[in-house]
Order: sequence, then structure tokens, then C-alpha cells
Amino acid sequence: MQLTQTPISFEERGKQMARPVILVVDDQPAIQEMLSWVLYLQGYQPVCFTSGQEALEWIENTQRIGLRPNAILLDLLMPVMDGARFLTCLRAQWDAPVPLPPVILLTVDKNNHDHLGCNGVLSKPFHINDLYEILSVCLKKRYQRIG
Repeated sequence: MQLTQTPISFEERGKQMARPVILVVDDQPAIQEMLSWVLYLQGYQPVCFTSGQEALEWIENTQRIGLRPNAILLDLLMPVMDGARFLTCLRAQWDAPVPLPPVILLTVDKNNHDHLGCNGVLSKPFHINDLYEILSVCLKKRYQRIG
């Protein structure tokens, strides 16, 4: 489910499209809403989904027009397709001239998640400043690799 916002002008839409796209994949509406607002206020364009399957379909469709997420905030425990399965499928289907976007895992699971190969892990509940910090570091590294 992609969150929608109030209608905006064409000029404002153009400004939004220039914002880095952050894909939020979490089945909790409250977390999606909170992340959507704080990311938007920090200059990002959040795109939210409730399952890994929905997010993969969006990525597949938008890659055709050259739109890709700059980073992914991923819940580990979700119905339909969980975070681990999403990562496996994403890596298998990624067909872009740029590397995979950084993935920051958001989870209540306190186990070690190094085997998933994510760029960062935030344990829920997390402080929003911790999210800003890890997202900033991941995006700087990404732009240095692509740049």
C-alpha cells in the first residue's frame, strides 16, 4: 500500500521527484506513517508498502522508467513476504546499472542479522535521530560508489 498525500501542484510535484526516494517496507501502519512524515520533512520522498512482495512489484515496474530507491528501510517480520525473502528476491531480480540501494533493517528481533548483508540494523523501537544518522551514512557511501 503506497501512502498518498494531499493534492499538490505540478511545480511541487517536480520538487518532490527530485527528492531521494526511500522505500519503506513495513506492515505496521503507524510505523509507515511516522517514517513517511519524518523522511518527507528531512527532504526525502518516502514510498511505503506493507509487504516485500508489493515492494518488489513496485521496484520491477519503476526500474523500467529508470526510477530506483536510493535506500530501503525494511522490516524483517511481515506477512506475505518477510524481509529475508524480500532481500533474496531483490538480489536475484536487480537489473540496474547501479548497485543495490543500501538496506537498513528495522526489527524487534534482537538476533544477529549479519547473514542478511544489510547496511545497517535498527532495533525497534528506535530513536529517529539514529535513523537519520544511519541513513545519512549509507547514502553518502552509496553516492561515493556511484559517483
